[in-house]
Amino acid sequence: MIISLRHNLKIEDIMNWFKKTTIFSAFILLIGMTVMAGNAVAQETAEASLTGEVVDASTQEALSGVGLTLEGADQEVTTSEDGSFTFDMVSAGTYTLKATAEGYEDWQQEVEVKEGGGSVTVEMEPSDY
Repeated sequence: MIISLRHNLKIEDIMNWFKKTTIFSAFILLIGMTVMAGNAVAQETAEASLTGEVVDASTQEALSGVGLTLEGADQEVTTSEDGSFTFDMVSAGTYTLKATAEGYEDWQQEVEVKEGGGSVTVEMEPSDY
């Protein structure tokens, strides 16, 4: 905005104009910072999935009906007929994955889920009893 100096321009008019533009600029800056902060939070909580399969450690055959728990994400799933599983809507981070199945030793391992997701193969040992 160009201010033309006229003979009837008062110093109060200039000060009022300056106050208005300063308040407007501060308001725009505040909006911009809020939008950027919102984007940072959205990126931080990006959700991924953890997929994998469960197999018999000695035969490498797929195991269906295995119960899996992803501690820290409070999710539980069961393997499908081909031994596969998926935990959806998982935030990136480190979790403890636990697997239990009748006739097999309980299994657990720490897994890291990255922003793009992750995959793990669970090899379960047959139990002696």
